[in-house]
Amino acid sequence: MFKKTKGYLMIATAGTLWGTVGFFVTKLLGAQLPLTNIVFYRMFFAFLILFFYLLFTNRASFKIDRFAWKYTIAIGLVSHCLFNITYFSAINLTTIATAVTLLYTAPIFIAIMARFFFGEFFTRNKVLALLLSVTGCFLTVTGGDWGSMEFSSIGILMGLAAGITYGTLTIFSKPIAHKCHPYTIVFYSLGFGFLFYLPFAQPMVLWQSNISALTWVYLLSLSIISTIIALLLYIGGLSMGVEASQAGIISTIEVVVSVIVSHFFFHEKLWGWKLMGILMVVGSVIIVQLNTFFRTNGRKNKTKNNNISL
Repeated sequence: MFKKTKGYLMIATAGTLWGTVGFFVTKLLGAQLPLTNIVFYRMFFAFLILFFYLLFTNRASFKIDRFAWKYTIAIGLVSHCLFNITYFSAINLTTIATAVTLLYTAPIFIAIMARFFFGEFFTRNKVLALLLSVTGCFLTVTGGDWGSMEFSSIGILMGLAAGITYGTLTIFSKPIAHKCHPYTIVFYSLGFGFLFYLPFAQPMVLWQSNISALTWVYLLSLSIISTIIALLLYIGGLSMGVEASQAGIISTIEVVVSVIVSHFFFHEKLWGWKLMGILMVVGSVIIVQLNTFFRTNGRKNKTKNNNISL
């Protein structure tokens, strides 16, 4: 029970760190860096920093077997590269609010895939948590205003594809989370991610730009805080026995943190339906953990009763 609780906390912390992405990206866009290059350098610098860190502290993490190799390639291609392509295509074809709302359908796709691949059941509490999570994300992002949404068939398909590819990070990481160190998984998946994304970026633009020292701080912070540490915590949490479907719901705390950060730094409103959405997302995270708590206690009581009957 304690191990799984630790896993919940690690995943929630990862979601919290992912919630800072919007802040860093906003600052980098303000420094006139193209979005495609921000995505590329986020992965590239994360990979480079992790490489030198492991080189001097934990070279054993460079070892990887064939079983894990194919999963890290899949994470790099689908969860990093294709996710970014579909997500930013959805933004271009619709609006940010529409794309983000469609992105946070990911917990539903994770739960469906987890049912087929890992045999995870849809319990009553889990279904309730999913409904609260997805609805809460919509309200948090849009403030309940349908006017901020823009619908186009291709844009919606791209947004849903972003939700699916975003969800594959959990599905591809789960089978190897308890077999490989998180360092190994994150290092190789980021390496494949930036290589696959390279044709869509213009990597030399950064070196030709006269960017400020503060912009470098934002870029490196995005790579270290919102990428390396967040991924290490998330995959580490999965290795603690947390179900994939539960991890998907808990990680939506990201949208809550993102909105709160925007409130404090960019003075975005945080009242009305947005506040209701935040409470719903937080409620979904609590319900997921209560579901496990009651199941564990139920098994303990059943075992105790069986022992008494003997």
